[in-house]
Amino acid sequence: MSHVSSRNSPSPAATFAGLPTGTGIGIIFAALFTGVLLSLSTAAIGWPFLALYAIAVIVVATLVNPKGLFLNVASAPLLFVAAVIVAGWVMSRAEIAAGGASGKAALLLVFYPVTELFPVLFAVTAGSVLIAVVRIRLIKRHNAQLLRYETAERTRVQQSNRRTNSEGRRARERAKAVPVQELLRRADSERNAKRPPRTGSSKITDRLGEDLYKG
Repeated sequence: MSHVSSRNSPSPAATFAGLPTGTGIGIIFAALFTGVLLSLSTAAIGWPFLALYAIAVIVVATLVNPKGLFLNVASAPLLFVAAVIVAGWVMSRAEIAAGGASGKAALLLVFYPVTELFPVLFAVTAGSVLIAVVRIRLIKRHNAQLLRYETAERTRVQQSNRRTNSEGRRARERAKAVPVQELLRRADSERNAKRPPRTGSSKITDRLGEDLYKG
């Protein structure tokens, strides 16, 4: 008994449905965490932090599963603000310990980077929202095209079935309309057509036989 290994059979090509929602949030969190570490090493929230955040948000908004678009786009600014506050708090704590700044000045050092980086946050958020809107519209258009194709295909199949049923019904009606005598006549004609033709010698023999019977 032969056995064919399933590993040799071709597997259907899997379509990319998008990154899971948790994976998208994890990518943004990882980018911000890396940016915070770089900012602490340089004692300033600079362009590496902003570049990592912008790239992560754009990639996630482009590749995440459509069902997770809203959650990823909405959570990105919150994660950004939280990362900036954590970085500002860590850096201001070092300055407070070194210079003895007051509490209000410490709070200003913590929240000032948020207001300073707000234009970048707004631009990246607006870009991610635009990408999400475009993706949703494209998905809706694609779904509408699929719906129209399926409806047209279903209509074509129904018409084909109705035409086949109509032709079969007409054929049955024609068969019922033929009388029995006509069927017998057709059978006789077919039987005579299959009978071999009589030769000249057989005709002479038949005539001699008839003359002998007459004598």
